[in-house]
Amino acid sequence: MTSSNDIVYLTLLELFTLLTFAQLGRLITQRFYLPIIIAEIIVGITLSPYAIGGYIDSLIGLPIFEVNSYLILFADFSVVLLIFAAGLSHGFKGLKESGLPGFIAATAGAVIPTYLVYATFTLIYNTTVSAIMGAASAATSLAATTSIIEEYKLYKHDFTRLVISAAALDDVVSLIILSVILELVTLKALSVSQIVVSVIETVLAWLIILFSAVFIIPRIISRIKDDLINNVSLVILFILVLIMLLLGFSPVIASFVAGVAIAESVKSEKIVQFTSTLLSIFGPVFFIYVGMETPYTTFLNLYDLSLGLLLSFLAIIGKIAGIFPVAFFITKSVRRSIIASIGMLPRGEVGLVVATLGLTSGIIDTNQYSQIIIMAIVTTIIGGFLFSYLVRKWILTT
Repeated sequence: MTSSNDIVYLTLLELFTLLTFAQLGRLITQRFYLPIIIAEIIVGITLSPYAIGGYIDSLIGLPIFEVNSYLILFADFSVVLLIFAAGLSHGFKGLKESGLPGFIAATAGAVIPTYLVYATFTLIYNTTVSAIMGAASAATSLAATTSIIEEYKLYKHDFTRLVISAAALDDVVSLIILSVILELVTLKALSVSQIVVSVIETVLAWLIILFSAVFIIPRIISRIKDDLINNVSLVILFILVLIMLLLGFSPVIASFVAGVAIAESVKSEKIVQFTSTLLSIFGPVFFIYVGMETPYTTFLNLYDLSLGLLLSFLAIIGKIAGIFPVAFFITKSVRRSIIASIGMLPRGEVGLVVATLGLTSGIIDTNQYSQIIIMAIVTTIIGGFLFSYLVRKWILTT
């Protein structure tokens, strides 16, 4: 029988073994200009209890590769860090500087795929499940696209600025959509009037908390000594998470708000460096966990695979429909507008967080969760590959 202390040590062995393989996978995906989260998810699927990990466990007689409460704790911490870092990178000034075009592109690029997926999947599932699947298809993976932008040093181009600003803002739009859906699930209210009221209340509450945090938190941070700043930033983060949990908001929302607020402090650079260090260790855990919760047989199940591909198609069409008109208005170039639209295709952090929250709250089941994972992988591979290819063909050679 394995004691609780043994489980802790076995989980630590599991964690750092998974992280080592994820790092090796990163080196491979970067050679093909693919987002690194693909490697992390694949490592999780491969070394899960449903695949090679389960075989190794049975061979040595120890539960090394399993999803236990300790690994889930690390995965939850990883989510909070990822969204906190996204808020830090955006900052309140960054959100304002995105301007009206970025806001329109972000809103259209998030709302259109959400509605397309929702309207289509209500023919298959109930409205609540369809809403979660729609929300999961909304947000672009900023990390997936910016890694390619950084590779080719594309920051001076107009379409690049639109992609970065729209991807930054559609995280906010997607998180608001998620808040509304979770509120509707709680209230069991699906009439038009109740939905409108819930949307208005959620957006107003979200904005009030955001502006309050941006006003108060930087002033607190500025009074803290440099030796304590890193620890205090985490204390503030988790206090805000607790407050917003008590108010009925998701911890994802709290993490983003905390990041945006702290980014406005005079000592934000030091906190960004500290957070980057933590992410280099714990950042991949969430995506590995997502993979470990996805049996490889998911991809052999024609029903789930078909619905996952349908979800991917709707997510791709919806994102292009939302981004292309705005991109063309700004760039006056069909090619650059196509590149901007393709650059917004990869789904990643926020979409997978939405899927995980839907699964853990019992709104969606493992089959529907797997369909979202398929969508995230397909859109990220297609978007990452095409974005890189079109940039090299249409931008770098002209």
